[in-house]
Amino acid sequence: MQTILVTGATGSQGRPVVEKLLEAGYGVRMLARHPERAGDLTEKGARGYAGDLGDPEAVRAAVRGVDGVFLLVPFFSEPGAALEYGRNVIGAARDSGVRLIVWNPTGEIPPVPTGNPALDLRRELLADLEASGVPYVVLQPTAYLENLLGPWTREEVADSDTFAYPTPNEVRIQWIATADVATFAVSAFGHPELAPLNLKVSGPERLSGEEVAERFSRALGRKVTFRPMPPREFGERLDRVFPGMGEGVTRAYEMAYANPEMASTHVDLDAALAKLPVRLTTVEEWVREHAAAFSPAGEPERVG
Repeated sequence: MQTILVTGATGSQGRPVVEKLLEAGYGVRMLARHPERAGDLTEKGARGYAGDLGDPEAVRAAVRGVDGVFLLVPFFSEPGAALEYGRNVIGAARDSGVRLIVWNPTGEIPPVPTGNPALDLRRELLADLEASGVPYVVLQPTAYLENLLGPWTREEVADSDTFAYPTPNEVRIQWIATADVATFAVSAFGHPELAPLNLKVSGPERLSGEEVAERFSRALGRKVTFRPMPPREFGERLDRVFPGMGEGVTRAYEMAYANPEMASTHVDLDAALAKLPVRLTTVEEWVREHAAAFSPAGEPERVG
């Protein structure tokens, strides 16, 4: 039985990877600051390692003896710290002879420098991964459907049947569920012969804001309309949850209003599925799964 180390295992992006690896019969190690938060995963067979990605010794101990590593660096970390985290994992994997790293950079890797440290660190980590000699698969996801569980969107759907998001209707996005990125990752671990591979992955639909609202309407059984939220409003709401992140995100979404086509996603999904054939979740299916969160009495779910 192969064993995979999952970083960020207790978060909303890493947890589905642990669950799907266990379902597929892999042994799983989890490196997390608070592995006690993953008690349910431990009960299912995952093994927790208490450690910080910023601690090279802890990382090396967790990597030692595993066959593969799922690398996830928190996007909301300070860029300098996030770069250190990724390099610690890549270096440990190289030194331990890991057979495959599957890296989710939590978004698109820009083809050229952007001047935004949070985005440009992805370019630096990709260069480190390519130079390491460790076989790798990179999965670049589009926008996560789970972002819509944040209070900036969820509350307005629940309270006023309005889908609010900071893009004009002309922007078309191929939303993807975190569980589907996890499915891609598990498939990648089953096909190490594909390395080196760098794929953009997405959900099965490319939708405008009004089309997403229509999917909400069908899933929830009530009329939901789209409201293009001003980027400044979104940034202020985001700051309440992730202090300090609002200004940069505001600027990014202002660009979406200035150039909707550039802000739209253009993933060649057929190319990704030709390499890693998996079943993907539609927006309507995803909303049905999370319908309770979008009801007037809905409980918040984990975001990020």
